[in-house]
Amino acid sequence: MKRPPLRRTATAVLAAALCAALVPALPAAASVADRPAASAPPAPPSDARLAAEPARHDLTREQFYFVLPDRFANGDRTNDRGGLTGSRTSTGYDPTDKGFYQGGDLKGLTDRLDYIKGLGTTAIWLAPIFKNKPVQGEGKDASAGYHGYWITDFTQVDPHFGTNAELTKLIDKAHDKGMKVFFDVITNHTADTVDYAEKEYGYRPKGAYPYLDKDGRPFDDRGTGARKGIAKADADSFPYTPVVRTGEKKVPAWLNDPMMYHNRGDSTFAGESGEYGDFSGLDDLWTERPEVVSGMEKIYQKWVRDFGIDGFRVDTVKHVDLDFWTQWATALDTYAAERGRDDFFMFGEVYS
Repeated sequence: MKRPPLRRTATAVLAAALCAALVPALPAAASVADRPAASAPPAPPSDARLAAEPARHDLTREQFYFVLPDRFANGDRTNDRGGLTGSRTSTGYDPTDKGFYQGGDLKGLTDRLDYIKGLGTTAIWLAPIFKNKPVQGEGKDASAGYHGYWITDFTQVDPHFGTNAELTKLIDKAHDKGMKVFFDVITNHTADTVDYAEKEYGYRPKGAYPYLDKDGRPFDDRGTGARKGIAKADADSFPYTPVVRTGEKKVPAWLNDPMMYHNRGDSTFAGESGEYGDFSGLDDLWTERPEVVSGMEKIYQKWVRDFGIDGFRVDTVKHVDLDFWTQWATALDTYAAERGRDDFFMFGEVYS
């Protein structure tokens, strides 16, 4: 049995909320004609000039309220078990254990928007609300996906929290009260549905275990010809043999292809493994692959298109290939702008 992911308690999730805003560049410098002579120090800007300058990015000044929907308020007790039946290891619901769902939902949040606004809040940052694998691990190591970071379906709200329609209502009502809504989004990993045939999970580095193309030749997935090598990869290309567990499916369908993951074992959170390793078993996406980049673009374009979301807080930025962010963030910015959302704002977590 693959070692289960670590229990992610409310304390751990709140600690992970420490993040660095990816602040836009400073305003462009004045033209050469406007600059003082090289021999003279530049004059400080006048108060009038400073007052006339636009804010560098208004959304960096928002007063954010970070909320785990499961831990805020239970507005609809009929969804406490997420439409599932059986024991807590099937439904994920056990209000006596902080490692399981407690019953909070989007309706409970919507019903208390006046309270949140009264705190001085201008923007709500929602912990991930997409459908999660209800429970991972066994015995004393079992816990539930109440925090939202074990996603199996990127296209719908987790039934424990409500429905897509209830999310629309929450966003609309928050906007009516002058508050923005931001999603916490994940591109680094998914829930744990991919196992290794070897039943071993220690991290295997690229130096000792390079990726192999279909002809058994090593290639660097980030070096010269990387795209060509990736295109020729197959099930024998990895240091471990990936196997999708029977009956465990993700949405969209491309996420069920084990070729879309690094398959190098559990991260030690040091060096190369910080980007290529599984987070205690969570399936680490091969973000160097063009299919993963385009797939993640389409996933989050849907949420920009179908919901009046104001921006994204991006999870685990430093654990993803840097080139991925250049492509993904640019694509999302462009997509939002094409729909009249010039102020769509993204900021990323860099947790230490």
